[in-house]
Amino acid sequence: MSAHDKSFRCMAWSHNQNYLLTSDSGGNIKYWSPSIAPVQSLDSHDGQAIHALNFSPADTKFVSCGDDATVRVWDWGRHTEERILEGHGWDVKCVQWHPRSSVICSGSKDNLVKLWDPRVGSCLSTLYGHKNTVTKVAWNDNGNWLLTASRDQLIKLYDIRAMRELCSLKGHHKEVTSIAWHPVYETVFASGGMDGTLIYWNIGPKGTEDPAARIPFAHDMAIWDIKWHPVGHLLATGSNDRQTKFWARNRPGTKQGLDDDGLDCADGSVDNEILHAEMELGNHVGIVIGRRGATIIAMQRQTKTKMHVDQIRRVLQIEGTAMQIEVVKKRVGALLERVSSDNNEDRNGLSAGFGQYGYGF
Repeated sequence: MSAHDKSFRCMAWSHNQNYLLTSDSGGNIKYWSPSIAPVQSLDSHDGQAIHALNFSPADTKFVSCGDDATVRVWDWGRHTEERILEGHGWDVKCVQWHPRSSVICSGSKDNLVKLWDPRVGSCLSTLYGHKNTVTKVAWNDNGNWLLTASRDQLIKLYDIRAMRELCSLKGHHKEVTSIAWHPVYETVFASGGMDGTLIYWNIGPKGTEDPAARIPFAHDMAIWDIKWHPVGHLLATGSNDRQTKFWARNRPGTKQGLDDDGLDCADGSVDNEILHAEMELGNHVGIVIGRRGATIIAMQRQTKTKMHVDQIRRVLQIEGTAMQIEVVKKRVGALLERVSSDNNEDRNGLSAGFGQYGYGF
């Protein structure tokens, strides 16, 4: 079904699960009923992309933000725009309504996080903690903690009662693209990165500022969104690699995903012997290296191996344990397979095009 004329940017369910909001890159917002039938269509944000939508606690209002540097408050029942919140100096990338109060939080490309009072349209406070675009904000269900994520690779936790930063979490090697609090345990949340890394955190009095668990190759590309099951036993992730994955906690006695180094053998021993291996790259040397070496550098950080591309022989040289080498080969193989598949599709499309005009091969 064609819901929008332009690409989707976000969607949000009402708290009572009776209605769905969607938006696109052309500034259009649509209401949907549970049967996925369109109810209302609104044009806003001066035709600019809308990046986030979120309902108020009572579902009587909702908020949107977009590339016109504004945050807008809407009346759900009357389908009208109530207020325009202006104060950001650049594109507003994320917005979320407080779970119980009349407070809205927004994050922008101007590196700022702002708190708003939607009743009067005023800015209550501004947080200056990040040094790059703020990509996500998330209120804890306790109403006191606020998480912010940014392209500076940091996640920050604020206590809004004192308006102070509690901690700055460092675990991602690329920009943080998604965050989500656990629905049951208030000190637990998950985060996803541009490099496809999924990290599980446990903070608070009994927690730590270090990641509780890390899955380096959760996805091949950026993890754009994360959602917990309402009970909290499953986690869903959506990625730019066109895959949606569901994650569950480990069975008792297993360490899959919890061992950062990937050194554990099947019999429970630890393999620390350093080996050397090579992998043929063919014509895809540049793909593995990446722009300014970004791809190979990120892969070395994630796998804790040493890698070098011999551009004359067109091979990838790997130094690490047997388990690490196996992971690298699997990762690079998947990358090359995807690139080859895309190239074949392009060639088939080109051949079909020539065939239509009598230039068959």
